[in-house]
Amino acid sequence: MKKRLISMVLLAAMTVSLAACGKDKATEKKEEKGIATKIEKPVEISFWHAMKGANEEALKKLTDDFEKKNENIKVNLVYQGSYRDLFDKLMGAAKSNTLPNMTQIYSNRLSWYVEKGLAEDLKPYMTNKEVGLSDESIKDVPEMFLKDGEWDGKQYAFPLNKSQMVLYYNEDMLKAKNVEVPKTWDELKEAAKKLTVDNNNDGTPEVYGLALENNISTDIGIWVKQAGGEVIDEKADKINFNTPETKAAVEFIASMINDKTARLAGEDKNANTTFNQEKAAMAICSTSAIPYIQKGMKAKWFSAALPTYKEDVQLYYGTNVAVFNGGSDEQKLASWLYIKYLTDTENTAYFSENTGYIPVRKSAFESENYKKFLSENPVKKVPLETLDKGWQGARNIGVIPALDTLGGELEQVFKGQKSVDDALKSAQEKGEAAMKEARSN
Repeated sequence: MKKRLISMVLLAAMTVSLAACGKDKATEKKEEKGIATKIEKPVEISFWHAMKGANEEALKKLTDDFEKKNENIKVNLVYQGSYRDLFDKLMGAAKSNTLPNMTQIYSNRLSWYVEKGLAEDLKPYMTNKEVGLSDESIKDVPEMFLKDGEWDGKQYAFPLNKSQMVLYYNEDMLKAKNVEVPKTWDELKEAAKKLTVDNNNDGTPEVYGLALENNISTDIGIWVKQAGGEVIDEKADKINFNTPETKAAVEFIASMINDKTARLAGEDKNANTTFNQEKAAMAICSTSAIPYIQKGMKAKWFSAALPTYKEDVQLYYGTNVAVFNGGSDEQKLASWLYIKYLTDTENTAYFSENTGYIPVRKSAFESENYKKFLSENPVKKVPLETLDKGWQGARNIGVIPALDTLGGELEQVFKGQKSVDDALKSAQEKGEAAMKEARSN
């Protein structure tokens, strides 16, 4: 009886073991299937973007070159208007199940698609021995840029067009007023005051000291970060509009706008336009504006890192390329191969040289051709010199509508209709509600 019992126990154990083995093999078989690594028949993919002008021309050139080298792949570039237009159309496409294969997108927008399970993890493609990148190539991409597209160890986006917020200044105007390029908040405020020109004393300067973008609520994060805070804490998933650090940042900006030594772009739409027209001696905006300034500016001008306060950090931003998971295996592979091509050392350098964006490969910074390009275009050096001080904003779902509520409150502050304290208290309440609503959609 005892022997029989032992035999039964052993038999049961073997059955469980074999079942587990079978399960492991089934899992292995599924994992072995993995991703497509070859494209044997013609495949067509779509890429939605918001690039225009020099940016679109550079993208088209690289796309044409890619198609010539990959005859089985056709890339349909679809310009969708402004970034906001693009993101609105993406949301509509998500709800109607008509998303493109790829899109240009900010990570604080992509977070919703990641949450809903609509974005494709690119890591299996990146690390694949046949179609992926070598370990050396992956390390060649600045970690900050890669992290911007990573959630929980999965790579849902790859960097494409990255830029930095910088200070542009009219060299002739600074020289005429004997003003040094400002490096701190206090110096920026003083410089803006000295550079402002109101010849007839009517309260409307002919030249403002500083021009800022209209979407100041989107950019306020870097000022708050420099003041030692986080306007939205990604890890804590918390809005920090009503804090001493945010108050310090808002008061700093508001003080210059209210005393009319600084202005928002207003009807000019972009701060670089105000700067180009010499209605402002300095402007703070993205390096992506460089081609437009080069084309429109008549006076001598240059760029510098953003003046700092308590923390010496610089804002880097820009979009990534994300692949949606609704396409075929071949379309996903084609999308990855296209991304890989756009962002290799040679092509990211070409894209940078013909736009205001930064290469997304460190090897591109060091290439002889790019070094020669920088020696001829030194205005583009700043982002590479301050990369180690880089910071990027929070990516939580609901960040954009929350910041929009802050923008509405700041507008009232800048018009003198509301105190900073009241505005930030209201923004905190409205921002939390906006973020909550965004997550319920």
